[in-house]
Amino acid sequence: MSKFFKWIKAKFFNKSFLSFVIIGVINTLINTFFVWFVSKAFTWIAGREIPAGDALYVWSTGVATFVAYVLASLFSYFANAHFTYNQDKKDAQTFLEAVLSFALRYGLTWVLTWAFGLLFTLILKNTSLSQETITTIANLVASVIMIPPFYFMLGFVFKRTKKRMEKKESTEEVVIETKEEETEDAINEN
Repeated sequence: MSKFFKWIKAKFFNKSFLSFVIIGVINTLINTFFVWFVSKAFTWIAGREIPAGDALYVWSTGVATFVAYVLASLFSYFANAHFTYNQDKKDAQTFLEAVLSFALRYGLTWVLTWAFGLLFTLILKNTSLSQETITTIANLVASVIMIPPFYFMLGFVFKRTKKRMEKKESTEEVVIETKEEETEDAINEN
């Protein structure tokens, strides 16, 4: 077996990745539902189908993807911290790094959703699918494509957190030991 396949097996055929995939599927369903819901709301507000080339389509796709992404990301952050990465301790820095990771993923997902939306509109133009359905399908495809890269990004964030927390705990232990020694020395002097 080549090194590449061993690496694939080690990284993707384990409990952690399975947990991430399950959470990713739930996250994608949450995301897809809200993209559909917000896209449907824009169509209702506009009172018409919004064609893919229309500026309102680009704007509504961005808003729909953003709203869906924020809600799904909150779920994903807490579920992955607990189930995938067994991260009991979190701090503001962890959350900020995760938010930046989610923002990067959001940007890439939005670009992919927009591109796939245009592509699928061209491919499926002679079907009875609505623009909302095509947008939903495009978002689903983009979200699934982003699962493996995001697994590594979020894993990196939680690995850094774990190291930072361990270092902080060991520093606190040294401070406590030093204070205990100083107290003991003061007692011995008296």
